[in-house]
Amino acid sequence: MLLADLSSTTYATSSPRLLSKYSAAADLLLRVSDIVLVVGSGLVAYWLRYGQWLPGPGYRAALATTLLYAIICFSVFPLYRSWRGRSLGRELVVLGLAWTGVFTLFAVHALIVQMGELVSRLWIGSWYLGGFVALLLSRTLLRNVLNRLRSQGMDVQRVVVIGLRHPVVKLHHYLRKNTWVGLQIVGYFKSPYDVAVGEQTQSLECLGEPEDLEDFLSRTPVEQVWISLPLGERDGIKRLLAALDRYPIQVKLVPDLFDFGMLNQSGEQIGNVPVINLRQGGVDRDNYFVVAKTLQDKLVALGALLVLWPLLLAIAIGVKLSSPGPVFFRQRRHGLGGREFNMLKFRSMRVHQETDKITQATKTDPRITKFGAFLRRSSMDELPQIFNVLGGSMSIVGPRPHAAQHNSYYQSLINRYMQRHYVKPGITGWAQVNGFRGETPELRTMKKRVQYDLDYIRRWSLWLDIKIIVLTAVKVLGQKTAY
Repeated sequence: MLLADLSSTTYATSSPRLLSKYSAAADLLLRVSDIVLVVGSGLVAYWLRYGQWLPGPGYRAALATTLLYAIICFSVFPLYRSWRGRSLGRELVVLGLAWTGVFTLFAVHALIVQMGELVSRLWIGSWYLGGFVALLLSRTLLRNVLNRLRSQGMDVQRVVVIGLRHPVVKLHHYLRKNTWVGLQIVGYFKSPYDVAVGEQTQSLECLGEPEDLEDFLSRTPVEQVWISLPLGERDGIKRLLAALDRYPIQVKLVPDLFDFGMLNQSGEQIGNVPVINLRQGGVDRDNYFVVAKTLQDKLVALGALLVLWPLLLAIAIGVKLSSPGPVFFRQRRHGLGGREFNMLKFRSMRVHQETDKITQATKTDPRITKFGAFLRRSSMDELPQIFNVLGGSMSIVGPRPHAAQHNSYYQSLINRYMQRHYVKPGITGWAQVNGFRGETPELRTMKKRVQYDLDYIRRWSLWLDIKIIVLTAVKVLGQKTAY
């Protein structure tokens, strides 16, 4: 849900109501525990390595240097932001990147001052792994404690809304089901654009007209005010903001943008101008996406190549013996940003001249060789795309790339079809593990495939990628819908 924060910096930092004593205590506890765990995990690793707790001079210098880099990296990465309502998985990924950054800086430092000869590499590795586990457990425990407290009514921020529109109804329903977020909509002020009160909003109290807002705030303490009016109501929004000038309260705009075909919407500030992102891919959505996704792709592709190279060689020989022609089949596909690239496959058909309109393979397609049919059924014809991943034109997981001619055909028939290209295409994808793979003889089948692709872009996480990889091995390999 897109919430544009309209609070001024002065208000957001001066009001004692904006940061409860629980949040302040949790923030202080987290910062202190991080320092303790960074040093403590280093000492434990030293004890495991040498059997004593007091490190030598070189190791003490390494501890102090790493602690300094930890303070810097943990401040640069948004580890101490408010994670209220955000997923634990995202916080742990940011933690992993920050912790890796700490040891990267230490490695460069050790290389420059030639500290590498003074400390054990085994100790450094043990410290890195043990420290990350300790920090991960610490944050998971603290998050669970805070979520439990908020579910029981502690550290809950109260919200009033001006305008009962569709986004507010969705937010109210979400917050009632997820009390751990710690936000409660206590009521709303009417507007001419309100939706009809239904089952989901019966529990919301009508607090009056917008003119009654100041009187209500004078009598009732709240932490946030959300304005849910049409974007065209500029004068009405300005009047409300002027009325709220007397109150150091967070003010958020909840725009109704659901008809805009949004994808990973968010808000940001460029210079001094607030900007609402309506459509963007994962790379633009989160800074850690590009790092985490690229690292995962390279590691999985390298591991697969090391394990599968004998199989790749055997398949190449089989393709050569099955019919005259090259081992690999190259086809123009659209990738990230709609840019074209050559996708690699093991050739499964006899060499033939393709027309301007590419014909999808069918079950009884005479162009397919017997060996090629086996490769298609087992999905082993896709294995050369490992080289596309290593080259950077594809990912392990992502929307499957379609032929350039298919894109030209479907983009005018399927709404938001080209939004699939906000991320790199993948060897496997969310649509494929849900059964939408192979021939698409009907338009509705392709529409469902596109829906799953867009759902993947919205929901992306490393854990979702891992789930898709596992499901690919279980479901897709040997699936009978590929010809």
